[in-house]
Amino acid sequence: MVNEISIIKELDHPNILKVYEAYEDHDSIFIVTELIHGGELFDEISKRQNFTEQDASVIIKQILEAMAYCHGLNIVHKDLKPENLLLQEKDNVEFVKVIDFGTAQKFLDHEKMNKVHNSLTTNI
Repeated sequence: MVNEISIIKELDHPNILKVYEAYEDHDSIFIVTELIHGGELFDEISKRQNFTEQDASVIIKQILEAMAYCHGLNIVHKDLKPENLLLQEKDNVEFVKVIDFGTAQKFLDHEKMNKVHNSLTTNI
């Protein structure tokens, strides 16, 4: 959790959840973020009968801009999925925020990353 907080506090991009402060006591860590009303993109996709190409392109553009910003700072998210994308407003995909930098890490251009991180649960 400390790694996630230190990484996300460095970030300042309109499509990444803004973390203002983090506090810790003996039992808990409290994270103060901007308020987001729209819920997860996953829930929005699930409830719609169809998802237009226009909606998808708006979302993908925002995600790619956020990830380009992170990569420019040598930060890789490593867990992008609809559950880690929040809508600023309910029923509106015009403004998406990337969240959950729990598996994120800093990288150097000459180093290879070889650890696999995946928070998806698979039943086999």
